Amino acid sequence: MDVMKRNALLKLLIACYFLYLALPSIREMTTSASSLFWAAWIVFFVLVAGANLGVLLDIKSGKSVEHSENKRIFVKQN
Repeated sequence: MDVMKRNALLKLLIACYFLYLALPSIREMTTSASSLFWAAWIVFFVLVAGANLGVLLDIKSGKSVEHSENKRIFVKQN
């Protein structure tokens, strides 16, 4: 396992641990400001988890594939 994947796994485990610590206090929400805070925190967790899962699963964007194909075609023409 290379360093980038190991770091992504570590970040994912830390984010899951923080979520585990935070979940019991969600029941204590009383105001709309606290529910807005928790909603923002959950959205941030989903973004962090999704990005790290993308690194672990080697998901690449379609733009880089098209760019490399265009570069390959250009090299073949010359």
